[in-house]
Amino acid sequence: MEENSISIYYRKLYGLLSDRQEPEKREQALRQLMQSNKAIASLQTWWPTHQRLPLDIASSSDRVNLEENETPITGIKHPISSRRRDIDNLEQLSTISEVDLEIIKEFDEKTLFWWFWRFYPEIVSQQEKYQDFFLYPAHHILPDCPLHSYKSTVSALVGAMYPETWQEGNKAERPYLLLFTFSPVQEFIKASRKFTDFWAGSYLLHYLGAKICWYIAQKYGPDTVITPSLWQQEIIDALMIQEMSKQHPNFRDYFARFQEGNDPVERFDHNLSTSLSTAGFPNVITALVPGKEVAQQLGKDLKKQLNEEWSNIAKKVRENIKIQTIDFLQNQQNQTLIEEILIEISSDESIRENCRQELEKWQKGCQGSCWEWNKLWEAQISQTWESYWTAIPLGNPDDEALSIDTQTPNYKQWKCAQNKISPRHLVETLPTQAEEKLYTKINVGTWWGALQARLGQSIQAVKNTRTWAIPTAPGERSTLSGQFSAVHPQLNYHKHFKNGFGMSARSMRLFWLLMAKVYPGLFNGSEKLNAIELTKRMAWGYGGVAESLGIKIKEKSDTNYDNLIRFPNLSSIAAARFAYDNPKKIQKYWIILGNLIRKTRNSSGQLIFSREQRKTFYSRTLRPFQIPKTDRALNKELNGVIFSSKWLADDMGLSDQKQLIKLREVVEKAHKKAGFGEGSPADWWVIVLGDGDGMGKYVSGSKLKEYKDYLIQEVIADHIKQDTDYPDLLTTKKRMGPATHVGLNRAL
Repeated sequence: MEENSISIYYRKLYGLLSDRQEPEKREQALRQLMQSNKAIASLQTWWPTHQRLPLDIASSSDRVNLEENETPITGIKHPISSRRRDIDNLEQLSTISEVDLEIIKEFDEKTLFWWFWRFYPEIVSQQEKYQDFFLYPAHHILPDCPLHSYKSTVSALVGAMYPETWQEGNKAERPYLLLFTFSPVQEFIKASRKFTDFWAGSYLLHYLGAKICWYIAQKYGPDTVITPSLWQQEIIDALMIQEMSKQHPNFRDYFARFQEGNDPVERFDHNLSTSLSTAGFPNVITALVPGKEVAQQLGKDLKKQLNEEWSNIAKKVRENIKIQTIDFLQNQQNQTLIEEILIEISSDESIRENCRQELEKWQKGCQGSCWEWNKLWEAQISQTWESYWTAIPLGNPDDEALSIDTQTPNYKQWKCAQNKISPRHLVETLPTQAEEKLYTKINVGTWWGALQARLGQSIQAVKNTRTWAIPTAPGERSTLSGQFSAVHPQLNYHKHFKNGFGMSARSMRLFWLLMAKVYPGLFNGSEKLNAIELTKRMAWGYGGVAESLGIKIKEKSDTNYDNLIRFPNLSSIAAARFAYDNPKKIQKYWIILGNLIRKTRNSSGQLIFSREQRKTFYSRTLRPFQIPKTDRALNKELNGVIFSSKWLADDMGLSDQKQLIKLREVVEKAHKKAGFGEGSPADWWVIVLGDGDGMGKYVSGSKLKEYKDYLIQEVIADHIKQDTDYPDLLTTKKRMGPATHVGLNRAL
């Protein structure tokens, strides 16, 4: 088989598993693969002539030429703080347990690579003597980068330098760093009324960021995404299961082997992990791709992918509202609820009759001329995201060499060419004089941190050229943000619609009161949301987000929304500690509150709260805190909303002023009867704000310490220590190479 016909995934796999040592010392898994796969075996002659560059660039030139002595390594260093941790019996990996090739022999080359990238480190770490494998450093002298991060970077460089289109005899392709980002972030999150809205906004940013990363990983491999690292990310694991199980139904089982018998979705379903519903992915993504053309096309593709992903979620939400509303109106059992809406609209029978006719139109669905809101949705949804991308080469493309000997006559010219693509304040500072004297070879990885800074500057320049297109907002605006029109089935939007035109206030109110009945607990009847806010709130359960991760949604008509997510409301957060310490008091309080709501009457002897409202009280309070430790202590599903009359009224769908006043009195009375006095378990709480601003300074290396803080100096060869230039190296600020960059991403 000719080398250039070998799948790119076999080349990447060889780079992932190969070692810097001689072939006979390579890891057992690679030897096994070469014995069973001719394509991989043929790489044994290809690799020695092509391995040096990806290995050295992954090392970023800051360690490859420092020789070691015979002193055994006993510790590692944190990539930022430089704090040392000693590890017992930290030895060179030699014999690794054999991989059961019978399990993976059916995999195609792409799945095979994904399998090894994801599971091989887990297999190694299961051996007793390699329990600390995830901390095992890639290099003994500068032990700040995990070995598996380093090898993942090597495989990414192999894929970028020798892609599918690369031909034997050609020079290595120049890798490009692509940075993709999208906004707005703060505006998207802060348009919220409930704490659940804050979660929904944050989570959707996380989900869309993960899906962008997933798109890149599907095209070029999961190792291609430099930040954020995709390894051991449960949302990526869930997507991997969904994709790989199409061809390999047993693929899900591999995750269970390393997670106490549960795959990511089962861990979520069994309340062992909330990772699948927790935001964490950034909206700034960096990938290493093969060449300028690929980078340009991928930037365009990611923009398209983002818009399609968001549009599909919005479309599912829109169609669900239409279907659920029609079903609700057609169901005769809901006539009492519909009459409640009409009574709230007006006491005038003629007005109620007009509303009935309007509801009848909505009930007809596609048979009538109603539900004309598609253009309004599309106008708002299509204007949600502004996406930007920029790409720069790994080294100056005007000089083809990716590596050079410092004694070569054109070395200075080559160095100047590399510095031209560095940020202005770093020009002619790399490599340092100490490095030039100590190292015999320099490669483009030396400029990795500088290129990260350049990417940041470039993307900001792109953002400065942005233009905004805000669609016209006819009729009532959103009551949540004041931005864009509140949606309505018959608001037939067109581009030249004048501001101020729209639906009648009565019709708008009718629709949103109906939404509160169709989706109890999700809307309160007084809100009027735009398409973006509706999509954000309903995406998890009704927009297909949970479903795309393999999470099955079990809907209940009376606890429709909060059971679809795993996120606590504000009242639960505030009262969680008290509930954990006093579970019996909480249960006693709930019984007292329930009795008061069931029995409280007005001056005429009539019950204050209707049978339907009382039923809603129980369904809205008999649900978990969504804080596992507290829920286990309570041993009963109770929710923190019971302590707040404001949020309880909202969940019960109360809008009558007399009922609102009475509920506040009832809650206060229950507080006193339960022994809480004038206060409430939900009176005190703290919000902690965390922001990632300034992370770029760590990524570029500008906040790192000097090399002397990160080196294990006792391991460095004695003749280097005696070199007069060695002290200069120690006082040089450490850089961050590509492999360390990935390691940092995981460390954080």
